[in-house]
Amino acid sequence: MALFIQIKNGQAVNHPVYDFNLIQAFGHIPEGWAMFNRIAQPADLLSGPFQTAVNSYGLSSDNVTWEDKWTALNMLAEEQAALIAKVEAEVPGPNVTLDRTTLLWTPNTPKPTDGKNYYWNYQTGAWVVATDTPSA
Repeated sequence: MALFIQIKNGQAVNHPVYDFNLIQAFGHIPEGWAMFNRIAQPADLLSGPFQTAVNSYGLSSDNVTWEDKWTALNMLAEEQAALIAKVEAEVPGPNVTLDRTTLLWTPNTPKPTDGKNYYWNYQTGAWVVATDTPSA
């Protein structure tokens, strides 16, 4: 299965389609359609919670195949405020504070430093000793 995208005046039109769909509709791959390579969004594209991934289509370095092009777009101040308000409205449990720069909930009490392994229990709002064996 190969992907193709329609090209008009040197620009991608609409979205990629599979070759078999074009063949079913037209009996062949029509003129004006170019091979397309799907590129997944890079895992490290976004540097923080106030960015969104934007996908567009562009010519690859071989100047023949088209592919996904990913960019990070910073949210507007209004979008950031709306996102913060949404996260603040969904408090995961007691004794936590929202870090408005990372949008992560942090415990209000420091983690014990007695050498034991702890995790934060969002339901109870307390640090709990982690056991080595899972409970049944």
